[in-house]
Amino acid sequence: MQRGSLRWLEAELGRRGGNPAALRNIVYRDVGTVADKEKLAAILRDLAAEAGVTGLDLAPDPPPPAPLPAELELLGRAKKRVYKQFLAGVRAGRAPRLVVAGRAGAGKTVLLDHLAAALGQAGVRVRQLNLSGDLLAPLPASAARDRSFAVLAARQGEALKKALGAPAPPGALLVRVTEGLHFAGDPPRLPDGTPVTAAAWAGEVLLRQLPPGVSVLIALEDPAGWPAGAGEITELRPPTLTEARAYLMAKLGVSRAVADELARETGRHLDRLALLGGGGGDAARLLSDPDVRRLALALAVLMLGEGAAWPRPQALGARGTATPDPPVLPGGALAAALGEPVAALRLHARSLLTAVEADEGRAERCWRPSPSLWLAASRLPAGEVEGAARRFVGRCGPHPAPDVQPHLLAALVTLGDWGALVRRIQDAPDAARFLPPLWPRVRDGAGSPEREWLARAVVTHHTGRGDYHEPAARDALFTLLGSPHDAVRAWARVKLAESSVDAGSFEAATEQLARAELPELLRREPGEPWALAAQSDGLLVEAALARWQGDMDSATRAVSDPRTVQSGPRARLWRGLIAKDAGDWAAALEHLGAVPESSPLLSARARYQEGDMRLRLGQPQAALTALTDAARRLAGAGAGPEEQARVLARAGTAQRRLGQAEEALACFDRALALVPAQTRRRGDQVPRARLLSESVPVLLALGRPEAGLDRAAQALALLQPGEARRAEVAYRVRRTHYRVALAYLTRGRGLPYLQPFSGPERDTPDLAHARALLDELLRRAPGASDREQLLHFDMRLTRSLAEPDPRSALEHLAAALDMTDHPYAETQARALRAEVLLRAGDRGAALRDLGRAHALLRRVRLGLGRPHGAEEADPGLSAQLLALEARVMLAEAPDDAEATLRWLRSALEEDVLRPFRAGVWREAGHALESQPWAEAVLRRLFPNAQELRLPLRITDALVVFARQLEEPAP
Repeated sequence: MQRGSLRWLEAELGRRGGNPAALRNIVYRDVGTVADKEKLAAILRDLAAEAGVTGLDLAPDPPPPAPLPAELELLGRAKKRVYKQFLAGVRAGRAPRLVVAGRAGAGKTVLLDHLAAALGQAGVRVRQLNLSGDLLAPLPASAARDRSFAVLAARQGEALKKALGAPAPPGALLVRVTEGLHFAGDPPRLPDGTPVTAAAWAGEVLLRQLPPGVSVLIALEDPAGWPAGAGEITELRPPTLTEARAYLMAKLGVSRAVADELARETGRHLDRLALLGGGGGDAARLLSDPDVRRLALALAVLMLGEGAAWPRPQALGARGTATPDPPVLPGGALAAALGEPVAALRLHARSLLTAVEADEGRAERCWRPSPSLWLAASRLPAGEVEGAARRFVGRCGPHPAPDVQPHLLAALVTLGDWGALVRRIQDAPDAARFLPPLWPRVRDGAGSPEREWLARAVVTHHTGRGDYHEPAARDALFTLLGSPHDAVRAWARVKLAESSVDAGSFEAATEQLARAELPELLRREPGEPWALAAQSDGLLVEAALARWQGDMDSATRAVSDPRTVQSGPRARLWRGLIAKDAGDWAAALEHLGAVPESSPLLSARARYQEGDMRLRLGQPQAALTALTDAARRLAGAGAGPEEQARVLARAGTAQRRLGQAEEALACFDRALALVPAQTRRRGDQVPRARLLSESVPVLLALGRPEAGLDRAAQALALLQPGEARRAEVAYRVRRTHYRVALAYLTRGRGLPYLQPFSGPERDTPDLAHARALLDELLRRAPGASDREQLLHFDMRLTRSLAEPDPRSALEHLAAALDMTDHPYAETQARALRAEVLLRAGDRGAALRDLGRAHALLRRVRLGLGRPHGAEEADPGLSAQLLALEARVMLAEAPDDAEATLRWLRSALEEDVLRPFRAGVWREAGHALESQPWAEAVLRRLFPNAQELRLPLRITDALVVFARQLEEPAP
């Protein structure tokens, strides 16, 4: 930027406190404020001095008078004259008495506000008085009949004295008198009782009550009736089009055409023009505008919830700056509170809102109010806000948008309409997530039975998220435990048992169910709602206890009890979960699919369980789709960060199974960012430890075993045994030890942990350590629960991969095969057994296992619940089978090696196999390396490849040329 250029001058003007947008208007049109012109002149004088210009008169100009406020400088001679005359008279001690008049928008309020500010800075005591509307409370009917007009006039005089207080000289009084002035419905009256206009009353009554020495400026809306001897009136007119245009061009830096359009849209109303120019004024001035007041009322309604994420207006600075900023408000909620779209607001009111980029998943625009508007909204009368809240509730309709729900509930709490609040949550149970911040007001204001029902909604919301220790949940739960109704207390005891199950304290959960007298409750005939809810939730807790103990028959009986229907979608979710753990895949899919989207949190969990099940059944792409959908739904439903992180981690595992290791690691990093390293309560480190542990295989797939060991060590450091979640901690420790063994297996093989992954032909210290770790884990009999069985199965497979001795490896695979309960698990075991049999030299047995594995994989491809394409099967396992088949064919028919490799190249063309191609070629290369004709085969297979003069082994050359053929060099 060249020094002295227009752009440089703009920047320098801004640096010195001027308005950069005004520069070109000053240069080209001589339009701008005195202050901006003086700053520009000073800059030019400095430039002249730097250039060494001589012969010019560069003597400093005489100091200018204090600059007028921009609205007065550019918007009218009359206003400037009155401003200067009154200010000068007060400063000279002359106690001036001036009168101005003008219609709305002429600039009376602006003039009074700027005079008050200037006088205050000069140390003058200033009092502003707004004589508008009704200044007097109405008399009782009996008293009013006995009063004469003279008495009414005297009463008006007393009201005026009270409003005036005792202005003492040499202070200043700035008075605004509107046309609608009246006293308890009675018009203004002279002392003899004669009714007069507001202007006449101000001239005859107001001025007479003021002591000498007090400076007075009266601003009239209508001068009709002003006494001839009370002083000359200066008429104020709205800005002309030229004045409005000049003001907007100077303040906003816009073109003439745009300034003309803005001036016409505001009706050349001075207050509205001031708003557009950023001179909104104080709260009273803002609220005097009907459009701005309506917007402020809408904001006040949205403030009723007092959410923790919103700053209260008291946090805003005295000069209109915010620390922190006012909140961002969704456009739907603001439109509902306004009763019309935000775009329908008049321009001057809309200028107090700033458009903000909408959050992800939110289609509509969001808005941030200006600090001054936010502060003004907090100062509206309570009765007026209550009326706006009633109108807002009436406009919401039966199915308000999610953005509107929290504000609707807060409005109902403010209005004390507890019955309507209960009905709203009954109609939309997910709306209970907005209730906890309102709970203290509900507890103190609602009566029974609404208070108990709303307490139940608060508890259900928090327990559904796993937030059993949240203060609102505990407070609401203890409210229910103190109920005089035994069924209410029983339900609360069931929820305490549920929290104990979540913490892994199964003995405490059993004790709480006993205190809830659940067996007695279950023997009762169907009765009142609380007893039914306690029965239903109690059965689900019993199912959870049986599930963790591995008693799937008891768990299935509990969730199948017809009384669980009271728990609605939650019961469906639990039926799906129990069926999944019991291996009844079709029933699990049916129940999980029946959880309605109208319960966003529960439907998200159902999608998570479906994704987890499909991952287990060998359909990682379908699993990733379900898990990604679950993560999206959880975020939209306001789920806790730990739950969102758990779903992201499972999605990362699905990506690893698809060979997308880099994407999987990024997914885990996002999950870890949601769960902080330090937490409040003991046992809270388990979720982060779980994420760290589950990310280890992803690092191994990237060929980073040392990083995997580091993460495993971090996880184990967090998994310290304690009173809380003992069973969970013990399981996670075993699972992490298993992943440490995986890391040593990966390092011992010198390969990324990515299929195809074959067993070793010779031993290494890392493999020996992996076997020792696994043997220690396998000495413990597997627990009866589904996850313990699955862990034991995985350890058997991994133990075979760490074993150089084929006979020992086959023993572990035989044990694994005995545990298989679905085609994918059996395919995994048979593929590994075929690989061990190949190492042992038994190609016939290996082929039989390969044939069985291919047949099983076709069943996996058929999917669950609906037919799927081949891309739905685990591509890594497909790659494993291809590699094994190529090894068998190359060993059995070496003369057909070229045909075998061509077949393999064709089989690897599927795009889902791309991440696994190098591994398959690597396995084929190992089978070729011992053959003397291998180099000739490679030349025929890759005719366009460069001459085989690279110092590469056959295995590496095969991988390199295959990749070059797949991705030709540019």
